[in-house]
Amino acid sequence: MNKFFTFLTLAFLCLCSSVEAVAQTTITEADRQRWLSEIRQYNHEFLIKELSLTDDQQAPFFELYDKMEDEIEQLNLQTRELEQQIQANDQASDLEVTNAARTIFELKRAEGQIEMTYFERFAKILNPRQLLHLKAAERKFTQQLVNHHRRHRTTTPQQ
Repeated sequence: MNKFFTFLTLAFLCLCSSVEAVAQTTITEADRQRWLSEIRQYNHEFLIKELSLTDDQQAPFFELYDKMEDEIEQLNLQTRELEQQIQANDQASDLEVTNAARTIFELKRAEGQIEMTYFERFAKILNPRQLLHLKAAERKFTQQLVNHHRRHRTTTPQQ
């Protein structure tokens, strides 16, 4: 799912630049939060369908799933902030730069550790086939977002 948030970040940046170019306005934090909420809701609906979640599974699964996603997003945010701080600091030592680079390269492992923490919890809610299909469903959702973004970009007038 880390690819999902990476894509969301990139898509949001593209959307911001497209919207600014077309409407000559900036996106507010409220707009950003609304947009992220809509994406999360769409993701829930998609996973319900793809995993054939029962009514009894939905609430406990998404409570955990959203917590996991929030943890991963927070990790990504902290890593991006560190990267930006070090890149902006011309006086950063080689050791500081190396440590920041190591942190960035360790991001995938840290995301994987978070996901493995939740794997055991998901296994108590999902049946084995649903659990197996979860990652494929996440990739499929991300691909649909990419395809939607491509279609939208080609139909939106550029100035």
